[in-house]
Amino acid sequence: MCPWSVLPPMSPPNSEPGRENNRADEKMPLGWARMYVMVLEFLAYLGGLGYLGWWLEQRYGWQPWGLLVGLLLGTALGLYRMIRESKRLGL
Repeated sequence: MCPWSVLPPMSPPNSEPGRENNRADEKMPLGWARMYVMVLEFLAYLGGLGYLGWWLEQRYGWQPWGLLVGLLLGTALGLYRMIRESKRLGL
C-alpha cells in the first residue's frame, strides 16, 4: 500500500450557509491526486524492474532475457497495483 492511499478525504470549507455540498466536488482534488500517484507508481515499478533486469543482463550475460523479464514483471505488478487501487477507490 502506498502512503498516499491512506489520506483522509478532503472537504472544502462551507462558505455559503444554505448550499449543499456536492460529493463529487469534494472528492475531485484528492481523486485526481490519487490517480496521478497510481500512474507514477506504475512507472516506478516498470522503470525499477526494467533497470534491475538490465543490470542482471549486464552482470550475468542474459541478453535479452533480463530486460524483457524485468519489463514484463514491472508491467504486471504495476497493472495489478493499479487495478487493486482503482477497485478500492471505486473507479
